[in-house]
Amino acid sequence: MKFPVWVLLTCFFLTGLSPVFGKGAIDLVALKKQEEERRKKVSKSKQSITDANVNKFSGGSRPYGFVQMESESPPPAAEENVPAVPGSAAPADEKKQPDYWKRQQVQLETRIAELKESIQSQQLELNKLWSDFYIKNIPADQDAIKVQIAQVTNQLEQKKLFLSQSETQLEEFFENARKAGVPPGWLR
Repeated sequence: MKFPVWVLLTCFFLTGLSPVFGKGAIDLVALKKQEEERRKKVSKSKQSITDANVNKFSGGSRPYGFVQMESESPPPAAEENVPAVPGSAAPADEKKQPDYWKRQQVQLETRIAELKESIQSQQLELNKLWSDFYIKNIPADQDAIKVQIAQVTNQLEQKKLFLSQSETQLEEFFENARKAGVPPGWLR
């Protein structure tokens, strides 16, 4: 038992010494000197970007600023050089307005929230019915409760189906909005 332990300890010791005596040794001091020399050769930027000058910074010939998503076509007011009036938008231009997209998103999210709340309340009702079923020992009462359980279970399954359809519609809505070029800020 002692011999295998000594062999194992010797192997660990020799493994630890191999980088020191082997050709694969890493000299950290030399690496540090190489990195310092490399940094001296790299030119430093003459401009410092802060919050105060982030919009004025230019690199080369192009000015840089905040990145904003823009639709492929200019807004309707820019095309006609007339300020847009909120109530005068045509039905075709309505899809280009943030209110249109936000209204649809709110409707879908409200429907989903209502369905989740309804499912939760019906699940509590179903749990109560099952506990009543097991508490009562009279077969006539148990039969009546079993009918109620079946009805609530059917309603619950329907609502779960509607919830999954609504969640799918919300995902499709986000995909359609993305394809239509709607900026993400409109849907937050």
